[in-house]
Amino acid sequence: MKTIIGFGSKYWRFWVASTLSMAASNILQYILSLYVLDITGSAAIFAGMLSVIMFPRLMLTPFAGASADRYKRNRIMSFVLIGETIVLMGYYTVSEFFEVKVISIFILVVVLEIGEVFYGSAENAIIPDLVDKEYLQKAIAISKSDDGIVFVVSPMIGALIYTKLDLSMAFLIVGMLDLLGALLLINIKTTFAENENKNEDKFIKEFLEGLQIIKEDSFLKRYIIALPLIDACFGATFSVCVCYLLRVCYQLDAYQYGLYNSVTASTTIWVPLLVIPFVNKVKPEKIFKNSTRLIAIEIAFIGLFAFLGMRGYISIIVSVVIITFIDCLTIMEAIPMQISGSILIQTNIDKKYLGRVTATISMITSIAIGAGEFIFGVLNDSIGIYQTIIIGAVGVAIGHAIFQEKASVRFDAKFL
Repeated sequence: MKTIIGFGSKYWRFWVASTLSMAASNILQYILSLYVLDITGSAAIFAGMLSVIMFPRLMLTPFAGASADRYKRNRIMSFVLIGETIVLMGYYTVSEFFEVKVISIFILVVVLEIGEVFYGSAENAIIPDLVDKEYLQKAIAISKSDDGIVFVVSPMIGALIYTKLDLSMAFLIVGMLDLLGALLLINIKTTFAENENKNEDKFIKEFLEGLQIIKEDSFLKRYIIALPLIDACFGATFSVCVCYLLRVCYQLDAYQYGLYNSVTASTTIWVPLLVIPFVNKVKPEKIFKNSTRLIAIEIAFIGLFAFLGMRGYISIIVSVVIITFIDCLTIMEAIPMQISGSILIQTNIDKKYLGRVTATISMITSIAIGAGEFIFGVLNDSIGIYQTIIIGAVGVAIGHAIFQEKASVRFDAKFL
């Protein structure tokens, strides 16, 4: 407890602000997903909304990563949240008088993702600016502990807003959460020293320096190939395939689907509490490797029970219960996988390069996730839902194999 308190108030202000921002994003994403899926009934259009984020990621990551290494990261995060609040207030006002079209939802997703590119680049690099190095590994792990509460509460709040209020109120509520997060972040004092040389024409050069760091490190080269493939297949399986299976094929209503999300997300409340001491004793590489292996197996079983449920070999309720249970297992594996990946990056890269390196990894991963969601949406409409889920399992298994290659090679920390 003394160590946790020893992180200081600036860390906990960041932690609360990050929680509010994550809750706002998850609530809005949940509501927009239900809205688009309900009014279109198309997995391809639904997946298109999810995958459109790859374009701002691709275009803006070089600038976002360099910005996170030049300017105060808490200020970047705060200004992004203020900007998102302004955009959401505009959508709230317009939606009070006019129907929200699918195209306007796509535009909103793109605009918010532009902010998320800059916000995420700063957030992924800020913790070393907030705590002493001796506390860094625990601080990174604890920064993920709020995910569980957010993931549990977000679907319930989202379902409540979607069914009892309306879309315009969702814009208002999410905007207020973003504004509160911005106010918490804006005046945090960190150890970060802004780069004196701020010539705009050097953004690309600095981004390329980050790429060179990745290129020269054996671990990062494996990681930057394996992680996007794993996240693309893992993310698309649940955000597209399972969502489409439950909402469209099994015809669960918003409350039932919200219950499914809340049950599965409840796993994320207690798993981090077990993982935090565990990651300090086991090599992060080993955690990542074992977690991805189990995730591939579990996704394959989800495909099996989706097949059995859709073909009538078992009842829909049995299929839903079993898939929910397996989903909980995958979350139990995904959390240590994510924490171990964050620890490997943030504890072994010099702070002055951290924004660029994490932004590059985030860019490639986000593009892969977006492409995966679009591809899986098309596959759902063409070859079938359970076949697509099996493809997701195979993709995760391939990513696991790539990461495991030369796993005995230790992480190169020459940039420390």
